[in-house]
Amino acid sequence: MHSKDLANTIYVVKILCCAIIMVLLALIFDKDKDTNFFLWGSLTAFFTLQYDFRQKINFNQVTGNFIGSVVGIIIWIAMSKASFLHLYSVNLEYLFLVIGITLTTIICVSCKASQFTGIALSSFLIVTVYDVGHHTIDGALLRIVYCLIGCLVAFLIEKIYLAILSKTSHLS
Repeated sequence: MHSKDLANTIYVVKILCCAIIMVLLALIFDKDKDTNFFLWGSLTAFFTLQYDFRQKINFNQVTGNFIGSVVGIIIWIAMSKASFLHLYSVNLEYLFLVIGITLTTIICVSCKASQFTGIALSSFLIVTVYDVGHHTIDGALLRIVYCLIGCLVAFLIEKIYLAILSKTSHLS
């Protein structure tokens, strides 16, 4: 088997392992499927898994989700407290979204890690748009936890893979 084919096969196995673990966790923690645990945890796990085993494990997903979620919660609170929003014919929620997008981008760039700005912005929008429409912050807080669980699952799969890889290389 060529090294490229082996790398592809290993990556598919890691993705399937993530999917199976996330399904099992969803069956345990989200039987009614009312919190979208599988969706948020799986997306994070899939983004975190590395194709190239020589790269360090990707924690940009965790950092990006954290920054985006925190800014999203702050903007959500600001929008929920701003009673003047509904007095104007213009939809002022977009102003808050632009402020949140700007804040998220500035924080990412200031942390000298702009490579996770896209992840942070996605997380910001998911938290803010969903929770503003549903008038609850519970979903945002749960998504932060689910993303951390997804990253933990991907991290464990990567560690197990690297342990197996080092054992097989010692045997060779």
